[in-house]
Amino acid sequence: MFQLFDERTRMSHALTGIIKELGRSDGCDIAFPEDTSVSRVHARLDRDGEDWILVDLGSTNGTFVNGQRVVEARLRAGDVIELGDTRLRFLPLQIEDRAVQKKTTNVSIRRAEVQAGRPKDPTSVFTRVKTALRKRDSTDDSNEEGSET
Repeated sequence: MFQLFDERTRMSHALTGIIKELGRSDGCDIAFPEDTSVSRVHARLDRDGEDWILVDLGSTNGTFVNGQRVVEARLRAGDVIELGDTRLRFLPLQIEDRAVQKKTTNVSIRRAEVQAGRPKDPTSVFTRVKTALRKRDSTDDSNEEGSET
């Protein structure tokens, strides 16, 4: 796994998925709205196995890797990418940053409080819904049988 590290803002952008668009537009996966020298959709990162390839998308000011203007470049760890005035370093994603890769949800479990005056029903809500649906289905079936005559 790799990341793009923005040297100015000190922000890291984890590279997950297979394609990442970079540009000034909010529709880009990695956006730089404050950098007016970056095109709306400036460049794209394509995943090729474990490698990433940077592709310039016809940007006005060009895309640079390690100071060289590129149309397409296979990235290596430590490469410096320049889009307009934005400098990004292509770095391996550290092990402790792996949580960034996962879309996890922390779930906390707590006992539900019984509202005053509400009867305590030991039947789970799912069982009650299932029973109600069965009753409805059996009522619908008997209505259909009666309408056929």
